[in-house]
Amino acid sequence: MMKTSIEIFKTNVVNRPAAAKLVKCLEALLLHAKVNFDLEDCDHILRVEAPQTIDVALIRDHILHHGYEAEPLQ
Repeated sequence: MMKTSIEIFKTNVVNRPAAAKLVKCLEALLLHAKVNFDLEDCDHILRVEAPQTIDVALIRDHILHHGYEAEPLQ
């Protein structure tokens, strides 16, 4: 059984079109990852689940490249 990695990020993404675009970009970047946003949460949560170790810096930089911020939640 493979271990799944999960990372949760606090973001400043507030609209659904931006979230949908970022999900597509991140899923293309991270093979076999499941990516979703919970924009109803006060922290505008980004959740990334992948069968491999998740590179937090890569995700943060990718989100930043699109004009948003993402910080890992502990």
